[in-house]
Amino acid sequence: MRIPPRKGVAAMLHEHLKKLDDILDPAHIAQSKTRMKAALLYKPVDRLPIMIECPVPGWPTFSYREGFYDMEKMLLNELSQVWVGAHVRDDRMYTIRANYGVGIVPSMFGCEIVLTDDNAMPWCYPISDKVVDEVLESGEVDIEAGLGSKVAETMRFYQDVLSDYENISRCVNIYCCDTQGPFDIAHLVMGPRIYTEVYDNPDRVHRLLEITSQTYIRVTRAQKELTGEGYDWSYHSQMMSRGGTRLCDDTATNLSTACYREFLKGYNERVLCELGGGWVHYCGDGRQIRSEVLSTRGALGINFGNPEMQDIADIYDVASKVKIPVLRWRVDKLLPEHIKTGITLTSGARNLESARKMLNT
Repeated sequence: MRIPPRKGVAAMLHEHLKKLDDILDPAHIAQSKTRMKAALLYKPVDRLPIMIECPVPGWPTFSYREGFYDMEKMLLNELSQVWVGAHVRDDRMYTIRANYGVGIVPSMFGCEIVLTDDNAMPWCYPISDKVVDEVLESGEVDIEAGLGSKVAETMRFYQDVLSDYENISRCVNIYCCDTQGPFDIAHLVMGPRIYTEVYDNPDRVHRLLEITSQTYIRVTRAQKELTGEGYDWSYHSQMMSRGGTRLCDDTATNLSTACYREFLKGYNERVLCELGGGWVHYCGDGRQIRSEVLSTRGALGINFGNPEMQDIADIYDVASKVKIPVLRWRVDKLLPEHIKTGITLTSGARNLESARKMLNT
């Protein structure tokens, strides 16, 4: 639903917050949370938790660019999926974040963040070798620099606005911004030259990873302090998960198993153990790193950005042995008969009616 330009955004925000507050059902959320927790712990469930994406009219949205520069518009954009969930009544958790893209932590190192299209996520430009050396020399970055202070301001804005609505403040969880992971941050900071640096200057890469790991931990702790979220369970991307964080390892799918062991696994284990454990995400195939991810200390879940490249029966057989759940598996075909728990699902539907039918089958 596109916004009539004549209507004030603040008035529109509060009008729709009232509508959302009226239809949220805390009892339904509690039931979904119980089902999701059980599945993540490999306990028996009445059915696998599922999140269904479908269009539901009646909620205003803006372009990503508009939301990036306006916290009220960003909040409306973020709450659109809560609106969908309230109507579909699937098993999603109601979650929102300060959505400024993958470059939030790299911006603290000095990376330039540029919006290239109205509806595309921001592009992150790496810093120069000279600035990398300055970072390595200082040994620490200011987590209020770059987009850091804007993220904190946005989270406080969400808290202030939503506090006036009883059901929303009870049901909607503000989760950590896109913090990526130690190596993904280093990749964004250094740019593609990191692929040769791991061979030509491995000590330099390790020094950078020491700093990105500590920065990741500091940013996560600061945001959890704002929201009051603990470290046993956390929220992210319309779901809950065990542990206190999520790690992105997208860059790792371009690396060998040996490189993963040397430059990622130890740093991932460090941040996961510091933050109560968490789940790991990566896009692409990544078959050369999968066993390493599943054997990472502190890994409490795994999520695939490209499930079409994965064999769920093979993954589940390995993951279930160590009780690591598969998160948000895209349902495009029937699951193997033996998968009864330890997995959460996501699917798409044409409309609200077909989404509800899906829940009842």
